[in-house]
Amino acid sequence: MLVRATTILAAASGGIEPRWRLAATGLQIARTPPWSKKPMTIRNVPYTAVMPKPKQLAVRIAFGRIASQAKGKKKTGFLPPAAELVATAKGTIAQAAAGVPPQRDMRRNYHTLSQLETIASQKGITVKLGTTGSQQTQQ
Repeated sequence: MLVRATTILAAASGGIEPRWRLAATGLQIARTPPWSKKPMTIRNVPYTAVMPKPKQLAVRIAFGRIASQAKGKKKTGFLPPAAELVATAKGTIAQAAAGVPPQRDMRRNYHTLSQLETIASQKGITVKLGTTGSQQTQQ
């Protein structure tokens, strides 16, 4: 469940954020495991909800394209029409995700090592690696 941070904290803000922006700015109320004494936990929304990884992006696009074919159709069975189409097209969705390289094959950090070294040298920071681990010195 997504809720506004202003709702949890009971703080009045100048304007109420629209529902579609809650994925980036809202808080998530999650159930706790049965052994926990807490009734719920409040956490940030996972960053992949706003910035999906490549395979997640491919699956979401495949789901959207398949589900959009159900527009205007009436419910005939137990599931809504879009869910029935998605259930029958699982192989198509798997093929869409298989064609995208996994995240670990791509650059994982915001900066590459050479970019980090350039930034450090611009700021006057040298990193020396010794036998006891890394030591940071600032000039």
